[in-house]
Amino acid sequence: MSQDMTQIVARFDALRSRFDTLYQQASLPDLSSALATLTSDIGKLPGEIASVRSRGYAFASYLEHKAEVLAQNWNNVRADAQRAISDETNRLSSEVNRLRYRIDAAEGQRGNPNALQAELPDLERGVQMLESMRNTAESRVKSIFATLQTDTAQALGQVQSIKWYLDQKDEASFPFLAGEALFLAAKAEWVATGKGKDDPDGILYLTDQRLVFEEKETTGKKLGLFGGHKTQKLEWELPLHQITGVKPENKGLFGGKDMLNFTLGSGAPYANITVEVKGGVASKFWAAQIQRMIEGKTTDERAIQPDAETLAAIKNAPTACPSCGGTLPQLVAGQHQVDCPYCGSVIRV
Repeated sequence: MSQDMTQIVARFDALRSRFDTLYQQASLPDLSSALATLTSDIGKLPGEIASVRSRGYAFASYLEHKAEVLAQNWNNVRADAQRAISDETNRLSSEVNRLRYRIDAAEGQRGNPNALQAELPDLERGVQMLESMRNTAESRVKSIFATLQTDTAQALGQVQSIKWYLDQKDEASFPFLAGEALFLAAKAEWVATGKGKDDPDGILYLTDQRLVFEEKETTGKKLGLFGGHKTQKLEWELPLHQITGVKPENKGLFGGKDMLNFTLGSGAPYANITVEVKGGVASKFWAAQIQRMIEGKTTDERAIQPDAETLAAIKNAPTACPSCGGTLPQLVAGQHQVDCPYCGSVIRV
């Protein structure tokens, strides 16, 4: 076979490969799969939300309503999307089959390079037209449910983030206070020394009562992979009223480090604290949420109201030891007595 003939056959084979792909995609299987996934995701969303509620997550009350709206919107557009796939598939399949007969006929001209070469430009235009037709069909169908698909993925993402918060809470080395509700958690680094490698990594927690940093890391790994010592301990906790200011800052190369700079008031363990939040979390978002929590602007987001009995116990709990007058520690969840750290007296609440 001459070089020219080899090139013509190779050109036809490339065209045939493009057409075979079109033939397989004529029924728009990716779109049908996307509809099935969307149906599944919207259907499982209420159960996912109920799961985080059963674990005690009290905030993001909008999630239940969002799930209802997503389900209703899907009921309204699902039939339209399915009908659009059917219509576009019929149109596309008709054109694909028409071109298939011509390509099959050209297949028989492999031994006649001149005849095959004469057919190629028209066949290539036909395949290009079908590719454009397929892309346009996909765009038309996607436009029916693309927004709903995006909003559903966002809602599921929010629930997955909350599950991660709760997982960190379950693994925490410190107790949560009575009536305390977790709001946010993030991977973080406490910039304590300014030396980088000695700064502890861990989890930053924001609750409706405190800001807490827990060291949670493995240090001393060989080659960054093996061995090492796992450290998990409470580094500091701040009642929200001790935070007098929080300022977000982007540092590092291209501003890739999201920093939170805290100014603290009387009674705090430090005058200032700097924390880098990690894992793609924006410091501006965190700063805004901390400020909202301090100002009491998250109350309307509660899906689970504080337990009245617990609130009453907290309100009525003594703050000073009746025996020695020393300051008593705050109640933690499920606690019904407080031990005075100074004289050892046991105070039941």
